[in-house]
Amino acid sequence: MSDMQLEMNFEQSGNRFQRHLEAGKFILLIENSSPGRDNDPQASAERLAALEETVLGINDICTALAITDRYNNFASWRAAEYAAGLSRENRDRHVIYISGGDTSVEETGNLIQLAANAGLRNVVAVSGNKVAGEGLKETRQRSFTESIATLQMLSQKNFYCGAAVNPYQYTPFSLMGQYYKLEKKFRNGASFGVVQAGWDMVKAQSLQWYLRKQDLYVPMIARLIWLTPDKVERILAGEYPGITISKDFQKILNKELRYSNNQFEAAQLRRLELQAAGFRLLGYSGVQLAGAELPGRAKIAAERIAGALKEFTSFEHWLSEYNSYLARAEMAPFWRSFYLFDRALIRSYPQDAPPEANDMGPVQVSRMEKIRYHVRKALFHHADRQVPESAFLLKKSIALCRGNCSACLLPQCEYVCPRNCPKGLIDGPCGGVTPLGNCEVNPAQECRHCKIVRLAHWRGTLPELEERTLNKGNISR
Repeated sequence: MSDMQLEMNFEQSGNRFQRHLEAGKFILLIENSSPGRDNDPQASAERLAALEETVLGINDICTALAITDRYNNFASWRAAEYAAGLSRENRDRHVIYISGGDTSVEETGNLIQLAANAGLRNVVAVSGNKVAGEGLKETRQRSFTESIATLQMLSQKNFYCGAAVNPYQYTPFSLMGQYYKLEKKFRNGASFGVVQAGWDMVKAQSLQWYLRKQDLYVPMIARLIWLTPDKVERILAGEYPGITISKDFQKILNKELRYSNNQFEAAQLRRLELQAAGFRLLGYSGVQLAGAELPGRAKIAAERIAGALKEFTSFEHWLSEYNSYLARAEMAPFWRSFYLFDRALIRSYPQDAPPEANDMGPVQVSRMEKIRYHVRKALFHHADRQVPESAFLLKKSIALCRGNCSACLLPQCEYVCPRNCPKGLIDGPCGGVTPLGNCEVNPAQECRHCKIVRLAHWRGTLPELEERTLNKGNISR
């Protein structure tokens, strides 16, 4: 791997991935995680080369690689290092991720420079998940560089940048927190989006409707998972933050798990076909498939997805088959889940009458929360214009501030300290928020950013919250 890191490429070439997206070609990205550092570098490079050869040899659909960074494993090669093993002439066809997990701003800048020197052109910035098994205390001891800070750095280089979003949220405050942060990412350098994996196609369509209503015509790529019995168990155990399987869908999978291995795999492939075709008909520009890292599986998946794109050319035909296959299973994880639009997934986007968004509902702020808000406002309404350490003990006891801030953000965040987020994120929630809006690291508590959205709804300040970017000059914890 050290040889890969030293390889330099200063040539400015075209970007075929960007051209294909902007030309409306439907793209299939085969996801491949960078290997652990205990793997033999030469063997890892050979496996990557074999996968790349297979993927680029697929003719039925425009196919490339998406190399993820520190996905559920911090003891791995960074994607920018690993991707330097791709063929030089094809690096503009692939996508890499840069994760801010356990990574300082300085380290992130070094990874960006490494990617630029290697001739990599397409980067998705993510804040990163917590380490599996680590709790609140351990997570707070790690540094997380927020994706918006990474995008700000990437925008200074010749990169085509992507942003991640998790639309599979089921309270108004967790959902709008994801939407608002995605818009901030677009304003800070992202040109395309990647959607977290999920199976609720109503949520997937709602995201597209929301973006259209905001006049954001941005290429979006939906992430899919080729499920195996092991992956089902790990998702249900909470090992994949932000990914949820509803009770109805779990019943379907349990039934399929009683089949033979071949029958189970056939059921999953048909589900992938239907999802991929549905995403295209919903306006998505491509799909990113996890679980097809082996060349043979990548080839099978590409053939099946390409066949589905030919099979389903109308929304009505696809919807009929999709409903029949899933027996109209409820994909929401709990009763009375919030959906931004009614009558979704019974029609494509109605050009003649754009859908009206549902109201976020009545104010959900307790009397005690209101009292705390007014006390904090009275004490700290000038905090952003004072030395950050000013009245720190008072802030710590009343606003639960953690200190070490380059600037106080309480007045901009409904007097809720965003740096009390275990990852130190300040511009919105991460993709690991639970469907109820609870923290990925501490699921017993409400996500700080979802709370900020909820209080802003009560205060009538949602527009300001949506427009404001707090991450200035690559602020990091």
